[in-house]
Amino acid sequence: MNDAGFQYVGLLRRAIIGVILGAMVGAIQVWFFKRDLSHLWAAIAAGTVYMTTWIIFTDWLRLAGGKILLGGISGLIAAIVWWSLAIHAEDAFIQAAVAGACFGAAYSWSAQRMT
Repeated sequence: MNDAGFQYVGLLRRAIIGVILGAMVGAIQVWFFKRDLSHLWAAIAAGTVYMTTWIIFTDWLRLAGGKILLGGISGLIAAIVWWSLAIHAEDAFIQAAVAGACFGAAYSWSAQRMT
């Protein structure tokens, strides 16, 4: 398989993983915390955004800063997407941003340890 085709397959695979992880988180929010369905859709979108931006930042653009820092930035972007779709409350924005950045960095760190 050529290099460009392989990159697109990797991006698609990560996007599907993001959809699955986001759907699980969204289902937990709806089922256990009695949130509305906007939280489910927001979690699915945020999972997809996180996984695809992480791949684009680290593998395609090869930005400086290391995978953990770029994972944190990807998590921050995903948290902004989640917040904009789910809540729209100003007091929850900081919590979503910190949680997204921490999750993104932690996921990147664990993925880096496995390689």
